Amino acid sequence: VLDNQFDFTNSGNAEILAEWFLLAIKKDYSAAFGAMENFLITTGRKKFLMPIYGELIKTESGKRLAINIYKKARQNYHYVSYNSLDKLLNYQTD
Repeated sequence: VLDNQFDFTNSGNAEILAEWFLLAIKKDYSAAFGAMENFLITTGRKKFLMPIYGELIKTESGKRLAINIYKKARQNYHYVSYNSLDKLLNYQTD
């Protein structure tokens, strides 16, 4: 596994993490999902959020994970980000 050699999951570089998490989702590399959740909760940049959430929602299990993370993270996002993500995820606030 690439992660064993390069430790991408624990990178401090948001650009690397965003690309790594996209690959982890595509390959169902669940060992990276905890770090991905933390990244999505603490990172508010739309340029990182949209592709990751967009990849997650391609499967039913990924969509459930995306919604669960989004419920925790939404309050940390800027209006522009959460407005776009609400539409992408078909998310409605209570």
